[in-house]
Amino acid sequence: MKKSEILKILENKFDYLPRREVERTLEKILQFCSTNLANGSRIEIRDFGTFSTRLRDTRVGRNPATGEKINIEKKYFVHFIPSKKLRKEMNVRKD
Repeated sequence: MKKSEILKILENKFDYLPRREVERTLEKILQFCSTNLANGSRIEIRDFGTFSTRLRDTRVGRNPATGEKINIEKKYFVHFIPSKKLRKEMNVRKD
């Protein structure tokens, strides 16, 4: 799902709010989450899951075009753990 799709859903759900206000609110939420993750904080959203950062160590990889070995520096990545409720809902999907 794209950010524009989320905006449309929120605009329809909160039709009493101006479109610009819904957009601004979503931007602030995303910016808050990004800033806190960049600072190493953990974000827990009840009944959804937990976002945190983890450090991936330096490793040797390969250039897929040439097969040449390259060193990949250590870097942080975002790690997500779904809540029990979300895992349960995902496994009860109706296809």
